[in-house]
Amino acid sequence: MPRPSLSTSRKTTAKAVAEKIAGKKTTKSTTTVADKIPVASSPIVSSNNSSGFTTTVPGLVGIIPDSIAGMMPQFQENAYVITDPLNPNESLPQVSEAIFDRGMGIYEGTQRALKLTGAAFDTTRERFTVVGKQAKAFGAGIKAATEFERVAGDYLDYQGQLETNEQKGISLGIAQHKTTTDRTAATHKKDDMDEKLKQAEIAANLARSTTQDKQNKLDEFRKSLGQYAA
Repeated sequence: MPRPSLSTSRKTTAKAVAEKIAGKKTTKSTTTVADKIPVASSPIVSSNNSSGFTTTVPGLVGIIPDSIAGMMPQFQENAYVITDPLNPNESLPQVSEAIFDRGMGIYEGTQRALKLTGAAFDTTRERFTVVGKQAKAFGAGIKAATEFERVAGDYLDYQGQLETNEQKGISLGIAQHKTTTDRTAATHKKDDMDEKLKQAEIAANLARSTTQDKQNKLDEFRKSLGQYAA
């Protein structure tokens, strides 16, 4: 019976590991990928040693150069030194095919989980971008509404000014009519005064004429009396 090829065995093992991670073939308590992802225990803290200023970002895990070494997988590169390529030493690190297939299945599943988590962060980033655009659009709408109200206020001021000008026009018309009436009345009063002056002059002339006539009659009467006396 032929031995299964390495690729077929690897696929079978990877599938089994994936099913185990998905909880399809496990009898133990279900553990999700999210449960295996470490949660930030403290917010990121950035310090400026020169100024003493510290910035804290809540919910964001910080990475500093001093902590990178502790985050790396254990690896002893000197354990993989080959002195004779044609006669490799049995002390070189080795794993069995089963362990290799199992490990590769786990790593591939982990990589898929990381890629999926990264896609979630990418989607969240796009979501925040759209939320920012929504806020900008909303702000533009508020500015437009404010500008509309300002223009409406200007229009109301214009309408009010029209009414004020109309009232001033009415007042001006009344004043102009009063001026015309007063001017006409003044002309009539002047004519009346002129006529009264003429009448006074005529009356004076008539009075003088009457006086002169009576004086003449008096003089004739006196002359007649003088003749009788002589």
